[in-house]
Amino acid sequence: MRNEIAKNLLFYPVHYLRGEYVAPLVREVQEINAASSERIALHQEEALCRVIDRALSLELSLYRDLRRHRKQVRPAEVLQLLQEMPLVSKEAMRAAVKEDRRKKGRGLDYRSTSGSTGMPFQFYKDRLATGYMDSVQYAANAWYGIDMGDPQARFWGMPLGAKGALVARVKDLLRNRIRFSAFDLSLEAKEAFYARLRGFAPSYFYGYPSLIAEFCRYAAQQGVDLSALPLKAVVGTGEYVYPRERELISAATGAPFVSEYGCTEVGLIGFECRHGSMHLMASNIVLEIIKDGKSVIDEEGDVYVTELHASHFPFIRYGLGDRGKIVGKPCSCGRNLPVFEVISGRKDDYVITPEGGKIYDAIFAYVLKKGVDQFKAVQTAADRVEITLVANAEYSEELERRYLQELSNRISPCMQIAISRVDRIERSKSGKLRYFERKIN
Repeated sequence: MRNEIAKNLLFYPVHYLRGEYVAPLVREVQEINAASSERIALHQEEALCRVIDRALSLELSLYRDLRRHRKQVRPAEVLQLLQEMPLVSKEAMRAAVKEDRRKKGRGLDYRSTSGSTGMPFQFYKDRLATGYMDSVQYAANAWYGIDMGDPQARFWGMPLGAKGALVARVKDLLRNRIRFSAFDLSLEAKEAFYARLRGFAPSYFYGYPSLIAEFCRYAAQQGVDLSALPLKAVVGTGEYVYPRERELISAATGAPFVSEYGCTEVGLIGFECRHGSMHLMASNIVLEIIKDGKSVIDEEGDVYVTELHASHFPFIRYGLGDRGKIVGKPCSCGRNLPVFEVISGRKDDYVITPEGGKIYDAIFAYVLKKGVDQFKAVQTAADRVEITLVANAEYSEELERRYLQELSNRISPCMQIAISRVDRIERSKSGKLRYFERKIN
């Protein structure tokens, strides 16, 4: 589909019907992206006043102590007040969302994380928040000449149920994109997707770097020339990318590889410029690196993020479970947006089937949802996967049988899959709760 048709007949109408006025928001974000450090700071302080005031108005135990002494939030004092707000883990935020008993009516978007850390999370976003989240993405993509509505080839998971898959296909149609499913890495699937790519002519690839690299390896082995596609960039997201993967992808596609950093909860957080720096999206978030309980610059620590535009349930000082560093030195590209380095993040892997095939490990996150608070899957042998999970009241023996059958169908009928329930799943030394580990080569 041509860009102008997609943008004017699909993207803008859908956004406006949803109450997301993205045209003025994109202009605002672009203005902040090009602004001075002083202007960026002022924008953040004003937005923090609104979002903190909103958070303190909620009847949540998370902010009970601060609410007792609540007074009007002023820009000159807001950064100090932010430091007084609690650091919130994913577990604490899940509890706060459950504690919020307000009626969920129109104007709210139900969202769910994939459970990449073994802890699926469901929550609601208001239209102000989602409008800014999309606008930040559009403005960042424009750094590489990617316009709203440009055709996208997406390397991603696909919902497993018939209804979920149908919804995903409709969304792909409305978003002018085609999808390569992470759950079918057969040669036939790759050949079929390449045939679609030739007719679709995407402006960019978007998705998991390891999945894009897998497709590029297929292209190299089969003598397929991906550089003939009109790609402006390849945007990798959702996991750490190794230098060898960057080189492979750029060599195969002839397009620059661009890393982005973000999460489902607040959207795009960082985006790589043409000079190789990851810039923070300061129009929509404040990111802190916490070391020994304090915010630091030029030092490694834990990543916490605060969203700046949310009228329903703002995420404030929310821990992402990653390690990073804010770099004090400005980027040579000329932008005054802060520079950020991800020290450690998540890395997707594959389940190796008894037949020698590969299944993307996200299959576990797509299947193990209802009744599951946390889980971890470990492949201990070529034909065995052991899953430990923390169940809640919705879990049942019947649900477990369905999960075992679904995983067997999706991975391999020859794979032995065992599920055991536990009270707690231990984290790694880095503090990350990884949902999959493969103990075989």
